[in-house]
Amino acid sequence: MNRWMLAATLGVFVIGAATVWLGQKRPDEAAGPPDPTVDDRAAEETAARAAARDRPSDPAAHRRLAAALRRLARFAEAEGALLRAIQLGLPQPEAQRDVVLLKAAQGDWPPTMDGLFQKVVRENPGDAELLAAVAGAYSAKGRWREAEPLYTALLTREPGHAEWRFRRGTCRMREAFYATAAEDFRAVLAHDHERYEARINLANSLLGDAHMAAAERELLACRAQRPAAPEPLIGLATCAVERGDFPAAERFLDEAARLGGDSPLVLQERAALYLRQERTEQAIAVLKRLLELDPDHRQGHLQLSQAYTAAGNATAAAKHEAVYKELDRKEEERLAARRGMRSPDR
Repeated sequence: MNRWMLAATLGVFVIGAATVWLGQKRPDEAAGPPDPTVDDRAAEETAARAAARDRPSDPAAHRRLAAALRRLARFAEAEGALLRAIQLGLPQPEAQRDVVLLKAAQGDWPPTMDGLFQKVVRENPGDAELLAAVAGAYSAKGRWREAEPLYTALLTREPGHAEWRFRRGTCRMREAFYATAAEDFRAVLAHDHERYEARINLANSLLGDAHMAAAERELLACRAQRPAAPEPLIGLATCAVERGDFPAAERFLDEAARLGGDSPLVLQERAALYLRQERTEQAIAVLKRLLELDPDHRQGHLQLSQAYTAAGNATAAAKHEAVYKELDRKEEERLAARRGMRSPDR
């Protein structure tokens, strides 16, 4: 089956048919079932397959089979079962909802389906399964700003859901809303004091908001929890730089390099430290290594331009500044396309 055959079959729904389905139980009347275990999913598939076999003309039976197969990540089979349900007369609201769930699970919907995603979410504000699936799909694509309100809606229904709060905190941190991100991560840690990912994200959010002393406390706790992780050391180096303790910062970065190898983040932070200390030649050497590993590292090109400027090499500085600006332009275009907008320079 062509991977977009289902979307094509649903074209009338995507565009918006005039038909209004009345008297149907809307999906947003239910909060959505809890995530079943693997055994439960297998049992559900068996039962759904039997129902579809016994009632071959019943669209609800084929819809149930499609959902069971989707939860087992057997997407091609799920698409076939859902297409059969639609051909048998599955009502528009249910068809649209299940298409969105299926495409969200696969993470490969075309841009033309974004409108359908937004429409279905808007029409089903209380459907927890749908909101969680779309929020997760948006997050997987780095569409943090679109995912965040969906997690907020889920938390309105279930404030104590720690995973949704962690994911909302991640969205907020990625969008540089550091204060509210920190609130979310603190709430997750109140539920599970040992959750490392929440604590390192809390530390990074505090760093982003320039709460250096609080960040340092969390980073030290992260280091105690995972001595072999380089991330807390990089954060501790940032704290040391801010208080002017450059030798301590270098020691932290040396240890992070020992643990993490040629990490671009370690190299970037080391170059920033060298530039701050006016150790220009060492900064240039580190940045060249960074760009060998990642030729499209925007900050690397910007820092190298600054380093060459400090070294008096205007030609090399201009070259890397031009690369930085081009990469920055492409990133703006990518973000604009992702959000369905024109880039600022268009």
